[in-house]
Amino acid sequence: MIIMVEIFDELGYKKQTCKTCGQEFYSQVDRDTCGDAPCDEYEFIANPATDKPYNLYEIQNVFREFLESEGHTHVHRYPVLAKRWRDDVFLVGASIFCFQPWITSGLVKPPANPIEMAQPSIRLNDVDNVGRTGRHMTCFTMGTHTVINKEDDFIYWEDETIRLCHEFFAHIGINTEEITFIKSWWSGGGNEGPCYEVCCRGVELATLVFIQYETLENGDKKEIPIKVVDTGYGLERIAWISQGTPTAYDACFAPVVDKLKELTGVEINEDIQGRNAQIAGMMDIEDIGDLKELRQQVADSLNLSLDEYLKAAEPMEAIYIIADHTRCLAFMLADGIIPSNVKEGYLARLVLRRTIRFMKELNMKESLADVMEIQLDFLSKFYPEIRDSEEHIMNIITLEEERYAATVKKGKNIVRRSIKRLKKEGKTEMPLEMLIDLYDAHGIPPETVVEMTGDGFTVNVPDNFFTQVAGAHEKDTSSKKSSFKLDFPETDLLFYKDFYQQEFEAEVLGLVEKDGKQCLIFDKTTFYPEGGGQPSDVGEVSINGNVFKIPHADKIDNVVLHYVDGDITDDVVGQKVAGKIDWTRRITLARHHTGTHLVIAAARKVLGQHIWQAGSQNGLTRARIDLSHYKRITQEELNEIEKLANEYVMENIDLDIQFHTRDEAQELYGFVLYQGGIVPGKMIRVVKIPGVDVQACAGTHVPRTGVVGPIKINKTERVQDGVERIDFSAGL
Repeated sequence: MIIMVEIFDELGYKKQTCKTCGQEFYSQVDRDTCGDAPCDEYEFIANPATDKPYNLYEIQNVFREFLESEGHTHVHRYPVLAKRWRDDVFLVGASIFCFQPWITSGLVKPPANPIEMAQPSIRLNDVDNVGRTGRHMTCFTMGTHTVINKEDDFIYWEDETIRLCHEFFAHIGINTEEITFIKSWWSGGGNEGPCYEVCCRGVELATLVFIQYETLENGDKKEIPIKVVDTGYGLERIAWISQGTPTAYDACFAPVVDKLKELTGVEINEDIQGRNAQIAGMMDIEDIGDLKELRQQVADSLNLSLDEYLKAAEPMEAIYIIADHTRCLAFMLADGIIPSNVKEGYLARLVLRRTIRFMKELNMKESLADVMEIQLDFLSKFYPEIRDSEEHIMNIITLEEERYAATVKKGKNIVRRSIKRLKKEGKTEMPLEMLIDLYDAHGIPPETVVEMTGDGFTVNVPDNFFTQVAGAHEKDTSSKKSSFKLDFPETDLLFYKDFYQQEFEAEVLGLVEKDGKQCLIFDKTTFYPEGGGQPSDVGEVSINGNVFKIPHADKIDNVVLHYVDGDITDDVVGQKVAGKIDWTRRITLARHHTGTHLVIAAARKVLGQHIWQAGSQNGLTRARIDLSHYKRITQEELNEIEKLANEYVMENIDLDIQFHTRDEAQELYGFVLYQGGIVPGKMIRVVKIPGVDVQACAGTHVPRTGVVGPIKINKTERVQDGVERIDFSAGL
């Protein structure tokens, strides 16, 4: 679909071509350049683009009020932990991540339409540039007006999107003759489409995306029926351009910066920081991965030697980094991320330990918890839910600071051995791969490695070291889609209609081979297929008087495969089959599965709402649950969890199990539904234990909690950093 925009003519914008970069853009006045850096310098530092200065939260409110007056509905922010509702990324990197894939695909209704929202978003792909360029942040606020357009409900598209953008900037006092709309293309989170980058005085303030395609795994794109207006306004940058401060950090969290300056005695040199930001804006810092050129240019422009510049600039940069990183951490920890050495926990720990590192560079006597209290005082004025998690945040930070000190102490011996081995091999420099591995595998920061080197041996730490390690951990690559495809109708799942049904009759629809085994496909079955940490039913089937054992059942694309023990031929297709499951196995597994829900609910009540299921496995004699938690579970806590779980059993609560559309279920229960993992499809099965627990779950369950029987916690162990495993048994 080609964008044909009439509104530009109506608003007096003319199509032009940038003489520097060759990009097409629209402007109300004739100009040679597109308005974005590096084609244009920052022209707002000490020269605000608006008469009225706005802080971040003022601009957030103005943005909301303006769009509400234009018929948009405000939607509260989503958690920054995208893993709560999608399985391909860990963190929300843009506001559209909140609506992918379920809303953008049409499986779930949007919470409103059109939407206005200010979404905290986290990107660590530029983490090494934070504090140094004046504009990079790990956590930023993306304002959006989002529209989900369907054929029978088309709200607005290009013209209205551009009009709203133009009028919003005029509304806050920006001279629209200084605004440019640059034609470009955007992709992210599995979708893509043409876009306009909206710039003013050398800085990009917004991106207006018109999503029309799904990005396929092979890189191709497929047009989608739902057309999405996905706008992203950089609210921090808008606040910055309205104030004209040397950096965006001064504009957006000045109270935190001021308090840190007071504690450290560091003074901000506005000339240095302003010039640094201007020159950084002219450079593609994201790509060069080396800040030496930027630093040298700034030093030269101020008639300083590089050493003089670094002596003045680095303490200021550390202040900005600490202010930025603690804000990022506050959202991460409040929204349920547990620091660890894997997945989203790895990213949280990376940010946390970088914060400690820069506190040490400033010789701060305060603890990280002391500094976080400053951030929470500021942040909770606008996000009161952050304050609700204060005790949890402080507990994690205190524990992580202790762990970091222990890691550095222990790591010195590991570094000594590594250097000794390299020297023995005749090497005089540590390879980057080893430096990264020391951080990844052992948590040893590169500055500790540098401290341990002596004469005749060097360690070169690239300026983008943490960008490299964060980039390798930002996407979830653990979920794999099966390439095995079936062309059969969906199997009618009888076990959902009658849990107690042990025998059934059906028709054989097909015989296929999978993993070297023969598998029967029926039109209906009472065999539960393996999934969600629950083993399958087993049993036997009879066809034309021949009895076959069924040792396993699996499900692909809503078709159940019954693995056959023995040889069978194609002539069974179309025949009638009589099946029978092993009832003792069924009831035992169901007891453990319902028991799993009870133990999780008890753990959340005893340990805190940050508890999230990281995995489970139900067996015949015992079950196990992996839970996200930042420290070992004590025996007292285990006793309380066991006691509470058994109280739920004794209450003999009737389970309420129903199918809902995904949007109905999410509206009723929120993302806590996905404790057991992301469930695909438009319809999801919700297992509710009233007053105790609710989850989207495909497993078999007993009808009442009393049927579970006594729950006995056998043991607990730490299976990996940030994950506690509870092993328990249910039933007599």
